[in-house]
Order: sequence, then C-alpha cells, then structure tokens
Amino acid sequence: MVCSGQFTPIDELAGIIHSASRPSKRYIVIFKFYCDESHDSPPSKGEEPKSYVVGGLFADQSTWAKIETRWKRRNDLEGVPRYHAAHLNARTWEYDGWKKSRCLTYSKEILKTLKGHRGKLHGIVCGLFVNSYRSIISADGQKKMGHPYLVCFKTVVAAIAKQMDEGGFAPEDRFAVVIDRGDFDIPAVRAFYKIKDDPRFAHRHRLETCTPENSEVFIGLQPADFVAYEAYRLMHGKRGGASQIRKGMDSMLDSAGFMSYLFGDESLTHMRQGVEEIACEPGGLVIVPPDGNIPGSHRAVW
Repeated sequence: MVCSGQFTPIDELAGIIHSASRPSKRYIVIFKFYCDESHDSPPSKGEEPKSYVVGGLFADQSTWAKIETRWKRRNDLEGVPRYHAAHLNARTWEYDGWKKSRCLTYSKEILKTLKGHRGKLHGIVCGLFVNSYRSIISADGQKKMGHPYLVCFKTVVAAIAKQMDEGGFAPEDRFAVVIDRGDFDIPAVRAFYKIKDDPRFAHRHRLETCTPENSEVFIGLQPADFVAYEAYRLMHGKRGGASQIRKGMDSMLDSAGFMSYLFGDESLTHMRQGVEEIACEPGGLVIVPPDGNIPGSHRAVW
C-alpha cells in the first residue's frame, strides 16, 4: 500500500475527546464515518470502470451536528435538496441551468461549513486502478480480495479501526459507518459485519454499525460525496501526469487532516505474493494499511 498526505493524526481527536488531565471523566464515544464512492463511467456497455475511490469524513457526533446544520442551511438558501459533486460540476440535475459563477459561489459557501474544525475532522480515502488490479492480481487473488469497490471500502474501515486502536482512544470507543445508498450498499454492509465478526482482525472491537442511508436525510453523506469525488479527480490527474489539487479540496487541507491510500501498480505488485499465498474465503481478505509512519507533509498527494 502507498499512503501519504497532509495528516492531522486521528490520535489528536482522541486527545480532544478524552482529556488526559481528567481520566475519571472519560466516556464511550461513538464516532461517525460518512462514506461515499466515486468512479468513472465505463467506456462501453459491458465493461467496468477504470477506477474506484471510496472516501469520506470521520468526526465525533458533536462536530457532525454543527456541520450538518450549517450545510443544510446553505442548501435551503440555494433551493437544492442536496449537494452532489458530479452533478454540480456538470451543471445537471439539481443544478440544471446554473451559471458557472453560481456553481463556484455555492461551492465556496457550502465548503465553509467544513472549516474551523481542525483536529476534529478527518478525511480517509482509498482508490484502486482497476486495470492494474485485474492484470497484477491473479483471478484467485481477486476472489480473495473481492470487487474493486469492496477492496477500497474494507481498507478504509481497517485503516480507521487500526488508527483508533493505536492512537490513544479509550478502549470502548467505536465508530459507525454511514454509506450512501447505491449499487454497493448491501455488499458493503455484509463486508463490514464480516470484518467485525472475524476474531482474526485485531481491531474489530472498534467497529460499531454500518448502515446505508439517503444523502438528502443524512447530511453528512454530502460532504463525503465531495471528498470521494475530489479524490477521484486527483487520482486520475496524477495518473495522467497532473499533480494540481483542485481548489475546493486544497482549501480543506488547513481544516481537516487526510489519509490517502492507492492500489496502483507498485502497491499491488508489492502485495501480490502475499495475496497468492494466504488462505482465505472469497471476499474475506482485508488489506490492513501499514503502520502509522504516515508522512506529515502539507499537501495530500498520491
């Protein structure tokens, strides 16, 4: 696995919630990770996307309450039911007929709701290049790892659980995952509970629940959509030789830390032998990200 990025460690969240100076005041905290996915359209019918990204935002429930209230207020002012990154960039569906200037103003205003939460808001994304996965990992290995979306989803879940275990959280603290309804929601829920119930996964006690919900009702899914979409755009830009982070995502880096993981040629080649050798039921292999020496550079770059 390859991981890098501007990184406000998750253990800083633990320090905010659980003050070491008041150990008697500690209490169980259920954090929330709102999660969405993004992928490109298949080039033709019967083919699959070239890449997948799964990503979102992790925070305590108090932080989410503040974000969701302000986010909904902005949507109401604009007269739209929700924020949807792909539709906004294409000016379709909710944004049909909008001028570029209005789209830009709306983006700037709604993303302001994510700022001012430094140390309390954390982004986690994982991407996979499908052609690399199909060509480097054998058919048997792919059966163990699963569909490209699920490879990314399971990695994100494992990353959060591992960081919580190693980052100073109270032993009782857990996180709930909320995913947007779509083609992969049922397989994702099944994968989550398989991980939670597997005694071989050392961090499984951190997992609470996983539920698919509607993004118009569960507002936190809308900023998760933004993160997944921007990570997808960045991933494709890097593959094409571009390295510029789009302004929307760049503006967030001073307010939220990010962990990023990419399954590309190098990481898949590195893990190929281990995948082939391990005994595992179909879809049961979870890639646990490497230990926490993640670079603390100022920009999230794959």
